[in-house]
Amino acid sequence: MDYRANIIRVALLSLSLSAAGLSGSDATAANPTTNTNTISDATSNPGAQHRAFPDVNLPEPANGEHAIGLLGDKLPDVAAAYEMTTSEFAKLIRTDKTVWLDRRAHIFYVEVEAPTELAESDPGGEIQTALNEAETFSLNSRPGAPRTIFLDFDGHTTTGTAWNNSYNVSNIYSPAYNTDGTSASFTQLELDRIYLMWQQVAEDFAPFNVNVTTQEPSPDKITRTTSSDQTFGTRVIITQDNFANCGCGGFAYLRIFDDYGSNGDYYKPAFVFNSSVVGAGEAITHESGHNLGLSHDGQSGGTNYYQGHGSGATGWAPIMGVGYYRSLVQWSKGEYPQANQQQDDIQVIQNYGAPLMLDDHGDSIANASELIESPNGDTTILEGSGLIRRRDDMDMFSFTAGAGSFTLNISPSAVSPNLDILAQLYNSSGTLIASNNPSSSLPAAISGSFANGGEYYLKVDGTGKGDLSTGYSDYGSIGWYAINGSVQNDGNLESPTAVAVSVGYVPGYAPITAFFNGSASTDDIGITDYSWNFGDGGVGSGVSPSHEYQAPGVYNVTLTVTDTDNLTDSDTLAISVVNRSPIALANADSYSGTAPHSVQFDSTGSKDQDDLGTITYAWLFGDGNGSTSANPSHLYAAQGTYSPSLTVTDNLGAEDSVTLSDISISPPAYLDQYAQGEIFGAGSVGGNYTDTFDNSSAQTIRERESGGRKSSRYSYLQHTWLFNVTPGNTVTLHLNAWMTNSSDSDEMRFSYSVNGGAYTEFTSIQNSVDMGLASFLMPQTTGGDVRIRVEDTDHTPGRRGLDTVYIRQLYVSSETLLGGDVPESPTLQSAIPISSSQIDIGWSDASDDESGFNVERSDDEINWSSIGSVGANVTQFSDSGLSADTTYNYRVTAFNGYGSSLESNAISATTEAASPINLTATGRKVKGIKHIDLQWYQYPDVDIYFDNDDAIFASGGSGEPYSYDFDTGLKGGATHTIQVCNAGGGDCSEVVTVIF
Repeated sequence: MDYRANIIRVALLSLSLSAAGLSGSDATAANPTTNTNTISDATSNPGAQHRAFPDVNLPEPANGEHAIGLLGDKLPDVAAAYEMTTSEFAKLIRTDKTVWLDRRAHIFYVEVEAPTELAESDPGGEIQTALNEAETFSLNSRPGAPRTIFLDFDGHTTTGTAWNNSYNVSNIYSPAYNTDGTSASFTQLELDRIYLMWQQVAEDFAPFNVNVTTQEPSPDKITRTTSSDQTFGTRVIITQDNFANCGCGGFAYLRIFDDYGSNGDYYKPAFVFNSSVVGAGEAITHESGHNLGLSHDGQSGGTNYYQGHGSGATGWAPIMGVGYYRSLVQWSKGEYPQANQQQDDIQVIQNYGAPLMLDDHGDSIANASELIESPNGDTTILEGSGLIRRRDDMDMFSFTAGAGSFTLNISPSAVSPNLDILAQLYNSSGTLIASNNPSSSLPAAISGSFANGGEYYLKVDGTGKGDLSTGYSDYGSIGWYAINGSVQNDGNLESPTAVAVSVGYVPGYAPITAFFNGSASTDDIGITDYSWNFGDGGVGSGVSPSHEYQAPGVYNVTLTVTDTDNLTDSDTLAISVVNRSPIALANADSYSGTAPHSVQFDSTGSKDQDDLGTITYAWLFGDGNGSTSANPSHLYAAQGTYSPSLTVTDNLGAEDSVTLSDISISPPAYLDQYAQGEIFGAGSVGGNYTDTFDNSSAQTIRERESGGRKSSRYSYLQHTWLFNVTPGNTVTLHLNAWMTNSSDSDEMRFSYSVNGGAYTEFTSIQNSVDMGLASFLMPQTTGGDVRIRVEDTDHTPGRRGLDTVYIRQLYVSSETLLGGDVPESPTLQSAIPISSSQIDIGWSDASDDESGFNVERSDDEINWSSIGSVGANVTQFSDSGLSADTTYNYRVTAFNGYGSSLESNAISATTEAASPINLTATGRKVKGIKHIDLQWYQYPDVDIYFDNDDAIFASGGSGEPYSYDFDTGLKGGATHTIQVCNAGGGDCSEVVTVIF
């Protein structure tokens, strides 16, 4: 194939079809010459809806389970920033190993390397473009477009980007594209390949208002400075991997095309390391797709890259899968067998920065574009071109032909076409007389003989092929096409001229009658027929008909006249019937209640004032929910004051709104709140957070083993549940959990965090049987985002036993009682000194309606302070951390949602005198491992606290001084602290510092 000739055709197409502003009756020519590059109305302001990204700092780039573990409790926030649920985001990372997180937790893709063999459509060594270097690096698919994809083949230096940060490289020097081992200059073969890659990418992005270029753009064409900046793009460097050593075909960040401000260029460029025409060309579009928000098209339970199906010119594959082995590679929305996702590629690309072109040609006979007609002896040459931009787009063309033979050829792009063409031929009456769509090729052709001369119409449409399991739909069948053909001369037939007018019409309300006249229409011989289409489904005939309009709107009235040669012409005028705005009326059956409270809303009286008009309903309930029903009911689940409203819209877009009185919802007296999600930190999880709702099942988390050298490994787990808690007079956390018998004395520590604050431990367990439901009071200020976390306590190297924790029930209850009785006062019965630092107190419970007990302490019986709270029906409390040989006074109050009881009687107790432990600690090393020799008095069994970590039990032998060789398991020099306390008690030595 002579690709040089094709360059000229493509250049003409890029100049003509980028005139996106042409639509409807303005699209009067098949080859308009003005390039307006108008953005499609289907595209919103890119970036305006983006979420702020959470502040995350990971120690290193990571993928798979490791990445999830590093994210920890940031997982839901990062998932939300990518507009995914936590489970969707975790699944993406777990199942697609090409998905990586950088140090800021932004997604980038590291692609598998492309194969070296050529695909069926790779031109290989038959390229004949013969462009020189200046021409090769001046290619532009849509000059002047507001978006740019720059194909950078001549080398680039990347600095100050996420790539530099992730790979710890100050400057990334990317050499120019080369296939002969040197980047000093370009061979003709390399220039030819560059052209074909550009052509391939330009075809992929033909439906979008994007300039695919090899010409170095000015910085403002790539960098987006603010959200209102509508000129921006991305750079794709086609080069060799000389810094990442990834052994991959390229990499790119996800959803960064329309980033602005400080992030405008931080996650750019994308890199492609393939070199073949198909390998690199497909990868350029693929990596640009990632920049525009697209994920991989794979198969569930199988590959991350679907390789497609079929063979020959219609062998199909998705762009975001792998298109190296198929000739027809298209955008997809997951319609192929066992697709792993149904991402709508074309819509997502619009969402994140690349708008669709507006329609270039009309789709009906009434607004058909004229093909260019050039006389050639006894025949007329027909030419035209166009763009199918999405599956519902079709282009209609008109031409005049004489009786006799004709030929029409409609061809897609010559290089890597995306468009499978269906061509249909209609006569002047709009009757389909011929069509063509070959099953094994993409172009279409129609030929034959016209029995009569006159006006004819050609429709061009994108189509699919067969069943989706072996073929494809028309979803991705979009792109450029060209029309050429020949017909017999029409013998200088002259078409009529239609002129339609309305007689004395003044816009008013329906029903209204309009009078029309077509007597000004002319023809050289004579008009035989006047056909009227009144725009509301009504039709008429004759020179001067009338028509009554029953509903408001703007109606395009078309007059079509036909002469004795069966040639036609049409003229259109607009008739406006004034629209009355609708009326919105609304009411509710109640305006107050206790959550959960159901309210029935009523729109009786709402109406469209036009007789044939219709209205739709849009309720907003004030809590983030809404309805489109006429008379909906709504359940208010939480306390608050809500302002509901109703907006009615008629069939022409006119609106009216009404806001109801505020609805006041009180909190329920008792509210049990369950987890709404979870964060998978570390460990193997059985079941999910819903298994913690009741007593019928249990969620399990089993420890996993850390990495590193075998001798340094340890077992660990972490899991977090997410709650949204309503504040109350009392807030209580309820937990029923147990764990397996631990071979290494591990425990499971439970803690909570409120609204992003530090975690507070509320219990730890080591029991191996179900002990039933335990309750723990939380601060009265608790409300909002509450996270409850479980984690193991022992990370000692070498302790690798895999324990399992079982959570049968986990919920938070809030009590908001008002206006009732406080509980009876308890009676304090005992205060017993346990050690030099702990006193245990006990009391009797005199009520059955308390929410809990508050314990107070005083050292002078005058000034009292609260030292802790316990839940209902608990009658004991341990006060630790006290001074030795000191007298303390205690009293207790009971409380519920109505308030607190009177104080109990007071009891005093004196802590035991401290016994001197006299700890000595001497450091030494054994084969590089740090050991500490301990000696102490008084207690043979102690708990050792090393660097303020969890207690380690030790037995010192049978006689004083007691001794113990403490193996730290650590190497190197450092300063450590160590302390011993009597086992299970509070009598402790001084903290001793040991320096290695």
